[in-house]
Amino acid sequence: MRKNSILFCLALLWIFFFSDTAKAENTGISEESKPYENIISIETNRKYKGMKNSFSKGYEPSIQKNTMFLVVPFVSKTKMESDRIIVGISFEREESSPFYYKNYQKKVKRSEDGVYLYQCQIKLKEDRMNGQYPLHLAVQAQTEKNIIRQDFTIYVEITDGKASPAEEIGNQENNPEIYKEDGMAGQLEPAEESPLPEPSSGTGEEISHQPRVMILANSLQGTVLSAGSAVPWSVSVKNCSSSQSLENMKITLLSENKDILLEKNSWYFGRIGAGNAVELSQNLTVGKKAAAEPASFQFQFEYEDTKGTAYTSTETVHISVSQIPQAELANVTFPESIYESDTDVLTFQIQNTGLAALYNVRVRLEGKGLFPEKDLFLGTVEAGTYADGEINVFAGTLNMDNEGNIIEEDGKKYGETTGKVIFSYENEQGETTEQSQEVYTSIKKPQIVELKVEKEPPKTNQWWITILVFVFSILILTICWLYLRMSHYRKRADKAERASGSS
Repeated sequence: MRKNSILFCLALLWIFFFSDTAKAENTGISEESKPYENIISIETNRKYKGMKNSFSKGYEPSIQKNTMFLVVPFVSKTKMESDRIIVGISFEREESSPFYYKNYQKKVKRSEDGVYLYQCQIKLKEDRMNGQYPLHLAVQAQTEKNIIRQDFTIYVEITDGKASPAEEIGNQENNPEIYKEDGMAGQLEPAEESPLPEPSSGTGEEISHQPRVMILANSLQGTVLSAGSAVPWSVSVKNCSSSQSLENMKITLLSENKDILLEKNSWYFGRIGAGNAVELSQNLTVGKKAAAEPASFQFQFEYEDTKGTAYTSTETVHISVSQIPQAELANVTFPESIYESDTDVLTFQIQNTGLAALYNVRVRLEGKGLFPEKDLFLGTVEAGTYADGEINVFAGTLNMDNEGNIIEEDGKKYGETTGKVIFSYENEQGETTEQSQEVYTSIKKPQIVELKVEKEPPKTNQWWITILVFVFSILILTICWLYLRMSHYRKRADKAERASGSS
């Protein structure tokens, strides 16, 4: 009885072991190559040393002479073994590629703020062509239980090379070369250890490489969208593998720009055949207050190969947005009349009523018989501001040309004339816009004013006249006093005679 029990238990163990093995063989997924969670991503919101902008605001690597300085911050949801990851770059094998094919694989140490900051200097060809080129970043890491492998694609813009027509991105397989290179200063160290091993099924089968997916074409590439506009947008996504199809594909479109509205942000395809492409089409609406800067869109790809192994990758697309400048020439004043050979002042105000800056602002005056001292250059006028200006204007005659030469001796010299004030400016793309406003004045013949100076009579000293007037006045007073006195005595005498007669 005991012997039968032992045999029964051994039979159960044998059935359990071989059923699990058969199940693993049927699915084609080994313990080590099971689908893993997308735990490594690019930090898009923060700007780090060596970056002019964060990824969410359209990060572009800086280029100095023939060297490109690349900075990519990675973050992880899971703690990595030794707090390190390995990052490498593979290039598109095209004749027009601006990069020298070298290995830029480095071991990156986790910083105190939890970021794996990958930095490298990529050598560029001197005869490089302008255009947008992809860089494929492969990240490998080891957690406590699994080996993590993820792929990222970023685009870099070459603008200091030779001009060339737009070229389609090739569909060749990535073929990175493996070298050793000294690490950069800071948190980067040389890749002294060999790369982490490829996941293996453990059954002796040939290793199958990851099928690549990438953006083949972008209908808005090189196009500058105006704020307040709505345009159709089409993106072509291609399965770059020549032998494997992509299964169970989900594409998610992410953007942190709230001023750009998307009709769709996700797509699903059950299968994309080897070498085939699919179109992602929708309408893009740009808000009126959208910032005049590159808008960043991130495409996240989640898919499986024919054996059910799950992969994830991302690509970033940048679309340029510009604000339409809005400006007015206001408060233009000039005298209603001006005399020939006189100089007067034309005054005006430039008002920027839009959300974009005005560049290379200029004002000039044209008019028959009117000669401005110079054209006025005001430079840059920021959004929501204004600039005052004035131009000294010399008045000639109506029979003069623009150089001040008389073209008709017997022609009309004086009378009404019209001047045109021309205001011009440029937008961010260097496109020039002009506005004009007319001013009316009249050129008059100069008046000749004769100055007459009246001669003053010579001044004489007349003090003797004053003395004569004084003496004459005293004489008159004396005569009056004597007359009154004589009259008084005469009256007294008469009164005395009448008194004596009556007695």
